Amino acid sequence: MGAAAGADAPMPTVDLLVAGLGPGGCAAALAARAEGLSTLAVDARGAQATRSQLVLVRPGAQAALRQLGLPDITEGRRTTTIRHVENRLRAALQGQAPAPPTQPPPPAAAFELCWNTSVVQLETRGDRVQVTLQDEAGGATRQVQARHVIDAAGGRLESLGRPARKRAGPSHLVVTAEYDTPPWFEGIVGVRDNRSRDLYLLFPTWGRRGVIAYFDSPPGASCDQGSAAALAERFAAIAENLALGPPQQTALAIDVYQRALLKPNEDRVVPIGDAIGTVDVLLGAGMSTAIEDGVDAARRIAAAQRHTSSQRELAQTCALSADLFSRHRAGVHKGRLMLAVRPVLARAWPSAALPAVARDSVGPPPLLWPAVRFVFGRRPQAQ
Repeated sequence: MGAAAGADAPMPTVDLLVAGLGPGGCAAALAARAEGLSTLAVDARGAQATRSQLVLVRPGAQAALRQLGLPDITEGRRTTTIRHVENRLRAALQGQAPAPPTQPPPPAAAFELCWNTSVVQLETRGDRVQVTLQDEAGGATRQVQARHVIDAAGGRLESLGRPARKRAGPSHLVVTAEYDTPPWFEGIVGVRDNRSRDLYLLFPTWGRRGVIAYFDSPPGASCDQGSAAALAERFAAIAENLALGPPQQTALAIDVYQRALLKPNEDRVVPIGDAIGTVDVLLGAGMSTAIEDGVDAARRIAAAQRHTSSQRELAQTCALSADLFSRHRAGVHKGRLMLAVRPVLARAWPSAALPAVARDSVGPPPLLWPAVRFVFGRRPQAQ
């Protein structure tokens, strides 16, 4: 990125700026490119994803990605990590993603991808949004104008005056990490602590090359700095007793409490994913919702921009934000239901006193896989 533009220099304009390149932002940028929108996609982080949080890729998200011409993002598995999905989507962004198979590709439009780049100022001005970007390494800034902005930054733009999400659920501390140790077990295994009501689960990674550990504390517990540090230490002690070795990334306790916007946006900035609110915190399905949001948002923004009337364009944008807001409201309600039945689900697993646990202490609950197939359907097949 260069230095700030001079006062007389024309400000660059793009059809769409995507702020944040997690799974939802990547999906939005891929869909925007497929729609022929001139797009600037930025993220404050580097090009390699590092988050090991355990997630599910639900059928709706799989279908949205298939519409972009992408293969099964989880390689035939339903459970995965954000890191894996982000890296696959980022690779598609940095290469030539295939065109959607159902339609011919539109004429090529300008596409710019900027890592280590933060949005530091954002202001809606009539039919444009003026955005100031900052290079995280050198500190240089530049300004661009966008007809629309997709906020996929997970709430980080709230510090710039965007509407803030409000707490919509109890505190809920979880820890998750990925290890290179090959799994010694089949399927999913776990253990619960009857005293603390903590739940510890282990998942094999792709090709059984490693293990993903997920530690879930009961919702409503204290989430101050001391309790989060204690939970991370407890998580590390379990990993040591199971001889998992060092994690690929530092394991931290994260409060995944539900939060949500109070109402839909009514301007040209369209929030998606966690920028609207967290959903289904127990099953980690927020990523799937974000992917669906991103694809829908890019396509409907492209349709809105085909109107010559600025008023109709804005009206369609507001309708889009309202629809995404409604999707998340439904997800929040489902998430509360899952939290309510957590005690029942936890009792299905073998019990042991954590962190004093051995490899032979963890195992699957009875009827696990029939229950999974009943709730989610059969595992998606690799394309």
